[in-house]
Amino acid sequence: MVNAVGRPYDRPYSQYEEEPRGTAMSGRGASNGSGPRESLSPGPRAQTPPAASGDPPAPATDCPAASSCGLRRIVRVRNPNGLHPRLADRFIRTLKQFSCTATIWNGEMRADGANIWDLISLVVLPESEIILEVHGPDAARAIDTLAEVLGSPGGEDYTI
Repeated sequence: MVNAVGRPYDRPYSQYEEEPRGTAMSGRGASNGSGPRESLSPGPRAQTPPAASGDPPAPATDCPAASSCGLRRIVRVRNPNGLHPRLADRFIRTLKQFSCTATIWNGEMRADGANIWDLISLVVLPESEIILEVHGPDAARAIDTLAEVLGSPGGEDYTI
């Protein structure tokens, strides 16, 4: 026997095992054990939920210098499209101007402020309140500028 392109089949069709009718495919082949995803570690995005009050965990208080301690601000996203890719890109480009790191919290989910996919996956809707955390030596200067970018109603101006 040959298939549609003229190559011979390994064995006749009647010798292939057929799954019983009415069973659904599990996506794990013929195994009932854990699949490859269960054996992987959760990765860097897995976070422990914040405290019961709904606030993100407080940054460490044993900072050597006050300028390197983290700052936190609640920001309302006023852009009619929420935190969309262009606004996220503008936030990241603004963050790169400072020597600090930023974390954005939307409810119990958090994102690295330098990763566009993390920011987009937060699904920040218009008029949502998010928490902006900034850590590093430039945190005091950066938090005002970054909060302004996130809270701008247009967010489409690329004159950074």
